Amino acid sequence: MDISEFFNLYSEESSCRGFFKERRERKGLVCGCCGSLCFYWIEKESRWKCKGCGLSVSLKKGTVMEHSNLGFKAWLWGLFLMALTKKGFSALELQRLIGHKRYEPIWLMMHKIRISMGHRDDLYTLDGFIEMDEGFFEGHRKQDDNGNPCKESDRQVKAIVAVSTRPAEDDKDNKHRPATRAGNIKIHVISSLSNDELTRVASKMVAPSAVVMTDGKPCYNTLKKLCMQHKKEIVLDKKKVCKVFPWVHIAISNVKKKLLGLHHHINDAYMQNYLNEFCYKFNRRHFGQALFDRLLVATMDNTWYKPFPNSG
Repeated sequence: MDISEFFNLYSEESSCRGFFKERRERKGLVCGCCGSLCFYWIEKESRWKCKGCGLSVSLKKGTVMEHSNLGFKAWLWGLFLMALTKKGFSALELQRLIGHKRYEPIWLMMHKIRISMGHRDDLYTLDGFIEMDEGFFEGHRKQDDNGNPCKESDRQVKAIVAVSTRPAEDDKDNKHRPATRAGNIKIHVISSLSNDELTRVASKMVAPSAVVMTDGKPCYNTLKKLCMQHKKEIVLDKKKVCKVFPWVHIAISNVKKKLLGLHHHINDAYMQNYLNEFCYKFNRRHFGQALFDRLLVATMDNTWYKPFPNSG
């Protein structure tokens, strides 16, 4: 649905609560105590009650909204607006759009949604031909023991960036485009470029049947055990790097522009959440208005603090 239709339908708390109720009943409820499928709705309490054992289940239970005091209107509007644009919103801007009095609950809601996005993408690995490289994203401004600003390199958060690619159709009108097209992307924060850390992260990113191309850094040698083939491309001329690894560097550049332009300086502890949002929207960039429905699946089928059961 378009934005005008959405806000006409869900302008009140009651209509937003009814939306979530219908969404959960469409999927079906299962009692965690007796396994019964029969429930009845208690309107005053906004919860169901099991006909078998009498277990009470709230409307927010088992979803990203669990343990949240925010109303259903704030959650539904927040989910819709976060899926509305690929660039996203800052927490301060979303607070203004929703009309909430306090900043902190909206900030926390957005991070819960971003964590759920990451859990959903963790269900999948990249396959085919993959470009992989490390990216350095600017975190918050740290200070040393004397209170002086740290060096720029000490403010950067390291992450492994992987982009699956596929051959592109011949485009005679534009010879400057890369010979490949980008598929899906994964970005994971790492503490160091050690073999153990790279093994832990890369095993969640690439499929065993993938072909991964990296530069000549020794830390990437561990990929030989994780994928079908590991190709090394050592490029001495920096001007040619973007031609050999086009899409992974485009992805890193786009992430930096978004973080700097929209969120400015980010605390290191929350960097992965912002990267989750970028990857989730990039991987579903062709979904259009269906992105909102997919985000509902990612957030309504599981809680934010626990990954999906089959995600490993």
